[in-house]
Amino acid sequence: MGPLAALLLDSVPALGLVYAGFYTARSDLPERDRLRVVRWCLGGGTLFGVVMCATFVVRIAEGRSVAEPVFPLLVAVEAGAIAGTVAGYYNARARADARQARTVSDALAFVNDLIRHDIRNDLTVIDGRAELLEMDRAEPAPGHEHAAVISEKASEALTRIETTRAIADVLEGDPELESVDLAAVAGQLAARTRNTFDITVETDLPDRAPVTANAGLRSVVDNLLENAAEHNDADEPRIEVSVDAGPEAVQLTVGDNGPGIADERKAALLDASEPGGNGLTLVRTLIEGYGGTIRIEDNQPRGSAFVVTLPRADRSGGPAPEQT
Repeated sequence: MGPLAALLLDSVPALGLVYAGFYTARSDLPERDRLRVVRWCLGGGTLFGVVMCATFVVRIAEGRSVAEPVFPLLVAVEAGAIAGTVAGYYNARARADARQARTVSDALAFVNDLIRHDIRNDLTVIDGRAELLEMDRAEPAPGHEHAAVISEKASEALTRIETTRAIADVLEGDPELESVDLAAVAGQLAARTRNTFDITVETDLPDRAPVTANAGLRSVVDNLLENAAEHNDADEPRIEVSVDAGPEAVQLTVGDNGPGIADERKAALLDASEPGGNGLTLVRTLIEGYGGTIRIEDNQPRGSAFVVTLPRADRSGGPAPEQT
């Protein structure tokens, strides 16, 4: 029985190594990653062998006998080689997947930049030609008002293109933050919301309110205003937009007189794992990327209010706003 057990202990790991080598050779891993698996295999076998030899040395130093050291040493080396092969394969697979992910990411980034560049150029031409149409006509002619709309929408599209790049920077965790005038952004988007949704939008804005953010701040304000307009079921829907510029932080409040939000839903609406956030999860991500916070409160006498707090850009005597 003993010789059979010894044969199994010696042969099974050896067969396992043969199969692992065959499996690795037939895998889709690049050659350098297959060589990495081999190095891990040799390293694992060497490590286990050295440890086993160390136990033999300790026994000999203590005056104890070591009977048939070759067999346990061989089994230890084989076990270490198998462990190293398995660990090396998963390490190589992880590296290969990471390289592929980087390649795909770089390709998508290149395509994104290329598309943004081409679309920006086309929209710039459209915007310029629309302005020429407006300037060339001394008196309004049929269809003349369409040129103004084309120019306006082209300008908005150009702004959105720049905003998407800023949003991507925040999502990637490496945004280039600057001073942005929240009061100016809120005023511009409040006027656009008023015209787009035909809704009453009241504003209470200071002359300036510089915050630390980037162009993605427009998406924050735009989403909050759009959310307040789309979900307002009041007979006379109304949105209130206010900006309070404190010495250390700036607070934006977007309130409405809609149906309100139940307490148990307030946190869920801003949770990335909760479906149906309608852009609010993106709003929270951007705000936190700027070092700010957002919360939902009950508006009085009816509705909800989204309260955003952002660091003030010039609280230490910094520069004036560079973008609006």
